[in-house]
Amino acid sequence: MSDAILKAIYDWNPWLQGAFPETLLGFQRDYQLLDLLELPEIKILEGARRTGKSTLMYQIIANLHAQGKRVLYLNFDDEELGKHLLKDIYYIFQSKEPIDYLFLDEIQQCSEWVHFVRKLYDTRQLKQLWISGSNSSLIKKEYKTLLTGRNITLDIYPLSFSEYLRFNQQNNVSLPLSSIQETKVIALFQRYLEFGAFPAVALRPVYQKELLMNYFEDVLYKDIMTRYEVSAAKLKELAVFLCSQSGKEFSYRNIANTLKLHANTVTEYMSYFQEVFLFHELYRFDYSLKQQFINNKKIYALDVGLAAANAFLFSHDNGRKLENLVCNELRRRGLEIYFHKNKKECDFIVKQELELVQAIQVTYSLSEDTTRQREIAGLFEALEQYHLKSGLILTMYEEEDITLDEYSIRVIPVWKWMLQ
Repeated sequence: MSDAILKAIYDWNPWLQGAFPETLLGFQRDYQLLDLLELPEIKILEGARRTGKSTLMYQIIANLHAQGKRVLYLNFDDEELGKHLLKDIYYIFQSKEPIDYLFLDEIQQCSEWVHFVRKLYDTRQLKQLWISGSNSSLIKKEYKTLLTGRNITLDIYPLSFSEYLRFNQQNNVSLPLSSIQETKVIALFQRYLEFGAFPAVALRPVYQKELLMNYFEDVLYKDIMTRYEVSAAKLKELAVFLCSQSGKEFSYRNIANTLKLHANTVTEYMSYFQEVFLFHELYRFDYSLKQQFINNKKIYALDVGLAAANAFLFSHDNGRKLENLVCNELRRRGLEIYFHKNKKECDFIVKQELELVQAIQVTYSLSEDTTRQREIAGLFEALEQYHLKSGLILTMYEEEDITLDEYSIRVIPVWKWMLQ
């Protein structure tokens, strides 16, 4: 057993027997993870599969390796490592070589790891312990009491637009842009809107949709079906349906009636989708928390490309894709967001501590009079109701300033807002 484990370890840790492979390093992201090496707590990187968690770990490991630190990386997607307990793997390697830094990737594939991780932390056997996972319940629910006060959790998302530009050799892009540079940036934003922001997809010139369909299957089968007793057909039917509903209001009961599923099944499966970061629910703002839970919600996908590749109609509705992009960007920025609905609607309301601080409307274009009137009226109602003096409308290309009574509205393209 120990020989097979050691072979798998050396396969995943080529720097233990040679130079660090440059091919593992990828591109720099916006996360300032090296600063966290100064803190003693367990670092947990949470996010969906294929968002780049492993590459971020490799970048930290490369930094430590360059300093002569003793580092071990274990990826539990490995068939051999996934068969064994963490403590057995750890002590087998420790008997060969001492380590100070331990990185555990895709920890949800490892059984009985939490108590051992806590022991390593509490007994100070390591200088640093980093963990990644593609299932939020592993930390936030099932094991919360065991790791409380001992961890720092970071959410890892698909690429921001500025990261996407760097992945496509457009470095140090800042506003304002020259005409030539703006043309390049808009062309890349159109690709970003069509195929989404997974790192490998951003680097792939062809067959992006096929890769996104594979990602979708991986999340459903590897992260949900192997962990829970579910109907594969019903799970996939619901997931495909939700891909087609991004930005639309829903209730569990209405979805159940549409798909002829039991309401409890929809509720259960929706919780699984959120655990693996596939979809995110947005609440309608209300000063009553109880009412927020009762009201209809909106659904948004982790990635617009992933949703478009696996939906029936989503890929043709660029307005809703823009809205999904904005939702994801607001979440990436760590903002608390809701949607507004009274007589009219406003896509996003931003809450900061106890105050509502911003209202944002998203539409592909304001060129049609009916669309323009609807979008401005919805934003205006939100500004009035929440006592805000200025609002924002995000479009694909248009830019202008609108004054309405004592209110000011800024209209700018989504790509430009993302780079601010």
